[in-house]
Amino acid sequence: MRFLLFTLYAPLGSMGEIAVGERRMGWARPGRSAVLGLVAAAMGVDRGDEDAHRALQEGLYFAVRTDAPGQSFTDYHTAQAPSARRGATFATRRAELAADKLNTVLSSREWRTDSLFTVALWPRPDGTVDMDAIKAALEEPRFVLYLGRKSAPLGLPPAPRFVDADSILDAFAARERKDVEKAVLARIAAGDGQVIAYDGDAPGAPDPAVVGGQILSITRRDAVASRTRWQFQDRAESIWIEGPAA
Repeated sequence: MRFLLFTLYAPLGSMGEIAVGERRMGWARPGRSAVLGLVAAAMGVDRGDEDAHRALQEGLYFAVRTDAPGQSFTDYHTAQAPSARRGATFATRRAELAADKLNTVLSSREWRTDSLFTVALWPRPDGTVDMDAIKAALEEPRFVLYLGRKSAPLGLPPAPRFVDADSILDAFAARERKDVEKAVLARIAAGDGQVIAYDGDAPGAPDPAVVGGQILSITRRDAVASRTRWQFQDRAESIWIEGPAA
């Protein structure tokens, strides 16, 4: 299989869970929808282009390795925003603040510092995604790329690279790190062992009987249903944790 691997690192980032109410907590790793949204941004795909987002959603397998989980902290956040009105849109923050009525929003938001991940994408059998176009876009992105929130731009170039491998583990092992990535990992606290999360139906998944470790299965609500309506649906995710078999 032909995998496209790239790095996601930011001094400050947030991989948000489902946002409900005042508590905006985060995951310890990026979700599928976040990574595909970042890829779409690199390609210059507008959020309203449902066909392009659907092609990414339906055409790619996804896996992510946690190289350094980072440290989490919570920020008590205050913001002002105008009331939502039918037919009213605000193109800039200045236009929002000029509205006749502003509402104060209070929330607790979880962040992570110095998190580093390696992402793998590879085509599904019926997919129509141009993998070479994704690689080129990650090398020269059209829009600014960030880790979760717009105030968290990437701290390293994604440095995409193609790898031919028979399995997900072999693909991650085959990607050599750039010197700057090695320097960052030497500075920040990395994890004790590999943790790789991947689509539950992905081919080439780790076999604990062969490679050791253990596999957890969870349901994560991070498959894109509609970008324009901010709707997501459940996805089966498997997580391989390095170590002796359970």
